[in-house]
Amino acid sequence: MTKSMFAFAAACALPLVSSAFAQAPAEIDLDTVKPVSGAWSYRSIGGGSEADFIDGHADVRLKIRCNRAARTVSVVRTGIAAAAPTLSIWTTTMSRSVPSRFLATKELVADIAATDQLLDAIAFSRGRFATGASGAPMVAVPAWPEPIRVIEDCRS
Repeated sequence: MTKSMFAFAAACALPLVSSAFAQAPAEIDLDTVKPVSGAWSYRSIGGGSEADFIDGHADVRLKIRCNRAARTVSVVRTGIAAAAPTLSIWTTTMSRSVPSRFLATKELVADIAATDQLLDAIAFSRGRFATGASGAPMVAVPAWPEPIRVIEDCRS
């Protein structure tokens, strides 16, 4: 393998979220945070899959979406009225603020490489995980199998 091929292979293995932007959000105690009532649903979509968390009012509060071609998992907060530069994610073993983009559909999207350990922390979080953003309330949701299935879809 030539030096340039090795450099290209190494660059491809890097996660989308660089450590320069991966700050830890303010600490919360997930054991005391009550998850939003509702349920997860799973579905196949063009180019991947998606798990939606639907609250008791039938509103989608959070989406976990796989883009197989890009090998990324997007964590999508819905119903956010203003842009925020990062989406904070809390699990029982890891917390991180992830660079995000705001869409005109009032969605805040954080793209995470399918191999990122933060996705493992979401999948194995005990009981719940939470997301928050500047100007938006924290939303804690139960850690059910549907988000795990989406993460695994992106890894296979």
